Amino acid sequence: MSEPVIGIDLGTTNSAVATVEEGRPRVVPSRVGGRLTPSTVGLAPKTGDRVVGVKAQELAEVHPECVAWATKRFLGRRFTPELVQEAKGVVPYALAGGPTGDVRVKLAGRTVPLTQVSAMVLGELKLDAEAYYGRPVNKCVITVPANFDDGQRQATREAASIAGLDVLRLINEPTAAALAYGLSRGFQGHALVFDLGGGTFDVTVLEVTDGVYEVKATGGDPVLGGEDFDQRIVEWLLAQVEDDAREVVRRDSLSMRRLKVAAEQAKKELTEYEETLISVGGLGDNVRGSRKPVGLETVLTRAFFEQLSDPRYRRCLEVCEAVMKEARMAPGAVDTVLLVGGMTRVPLVRRLVADFFGRQPSSEVNPDEAVALGAAIHADELARQSGAALLLDVAGHSLGVGVMGGRVKRLIVRNSSVPVLAKDIFYPGRHGQTEARIPVYQGESDLQDENHKLGEVVLHDLKGAARGDTPLEVTFELSSEGTLSVRATDLSTGLAEAVRLEARPHLPGLEADRLSQEQANYAKKQAQEDAKRSEESFRKLLERGDKLARLLQQSAQENPSAEADAAVANLGALLETGRGALEAKDTAACAQVARQLNQLLGAGA
Repeated sequence: MSEPVIGIDLGTTNSAVATVEEGRPRVVPSRVGGRLTPSTVGLAPKTGDRVVGVKAQELAEVHPECVAWATKRFLGRRFTPELVQEAKGVVPYALAGGPTGDVRVKLAGRTVPLTQVSAMVLGELKLDAEAYYGRPVNKCVITVPANFDDGQRQATREAASIAGLDVLRLINEPTAAALAYGLSRGFQGHALVFDLGGGTFDVTVLEVTDGVYEVKATGGDPVLGGEDFDQRIVEWLLAQVEDDAREVVRRDSLSMRRLKVAAEQAKKELTEYEETLISVGGLGDNVRGSRKPVGLETVLTRAFFEQLSDPRYRRCLEVCEAVMKEARMAPGAVDTVLLVGGMTRVPLVRRLVADFFGRQPSSEVNPDEAVALGAAIHADELARQSGAALLLDVAGHSLGVGVMGGRVKRLIVRNSSVPVLAKDIFYPGRHGQTEARIPVYQGESDLQDENHKLGEVVLHDLKGAARGDTPLEVTFELSSEGTLSVRATDLSTGLAEAVRLEARPHLPGLEADRLSQEQANYAKKQAQEDAKRSEESFRKLLERGDKLARLLQQSAQENPSAEADAAVANLGALLETGRGALEAKDTAACAQVARQLNQLLGAGA
């Protein structure tokens, strides 16, 4: 029996895990029910025990200061005052800086690295897959936004490592979605993936030909998603609170949580209805010395919500225009538009997309699940080494070297096909230099100050000769996953150094090891609890199977046929296999029988 491989969509608002069985991708259900796991993590206020997903959302209703969500927006970034200000506009929890400049969140009196938060979510998805298969699951493909930079991709890998996962590959979310759509209906031509999720917005143009997925251009907005649309409703609701109570409500984290939940629910209801009633009570009741708590009841119409959100919708179209320009294509040349992400359910989004591209967008795959399904398809191909789909991706950002005058010389241009290797020759800034620092920048500006510094290569022990006698060759190598390797070589001596991405925040080694051990201990305890629940659940499933067997037997007697006899025999053999697996405590066999029984019982229902 081959080792299972899974595809993971680590989302801003929700995450999902999928796998391929009998050639078909399917979402793995969570252990608490449902197909999506909220990307929400909390720590119990007294014990510090972790809760993830739905349980964390429930904790937020009572102790919002102990819960964090939408942390993907800050993963892999450097802690700066600007980032703190950005965060205040979308989330109520406080951010803090780690010893290497990484971003952390304050929860229940603790400061938790964001890589650990992501690892908790990934760990929960891993446990879901292991419960589904009844055996360990380690290998996976994880999706990331197309505009994630090297630091964010490495932070995702770091989180996966803490969670005990072996990442076969990182794949861009739009590309994964295209796999899910394309392989499900054999699409050929130009496809545009419009991915508006909880925290990020990505647009990617691909050319799909005979199983080859070639990215023509990609772009996006890393701080535009469903959370921003929710926040616009929250701001509108706050404006309706009386002036003397508004600041009290704003300082009350529980009240802000209630408004956030109400806003998200209203947004969802407006996808189906023209208006929705918003009623929130007890605002400001957790602030000491505050006056009597206030309530809020109002009606939000779809038309007014669209008006409130208009600037954000326009930002989506601006990204589309830029990507089409870089792809050197007219909007009408796109053969199909694929919708991905929960926000694409909003009617105005669909109308704007249809108007811009001159065609109705496709939504044949569940927009919340497409990315995970595509990741599972690619994970299965990598595991089988089938090469059924060839992914030809592009660089999401330009990469270059800082030169004199505060400028940047690009070595790799945005939307270059990857993998790519680029070289150029540079010279020290002055005669007699014995050390050269070669800064590496990411971004589209010609000015260093307007780009993001990834790090620098430091060459020591130069000969100290004239500038022209010390040629320094700089080599950039960008992998198909978007990870960057940089090397600098003094051609006069052969001295070489690889880049040290000092600007990329990471966890100190000892802390990463400690967190990995914490996760392993948690997973072991949870797996034991899951095994007990699974055994009990499997016994009940066998009982339901027995009832179905009796019904099929009765039906076969009343309406004899070869097909009916075969159905009875097959179910009987399956139940016998299940009872034998249960007696032998073969969890993998039990899980396999459970999957087959659930399909039969579902069909029978």
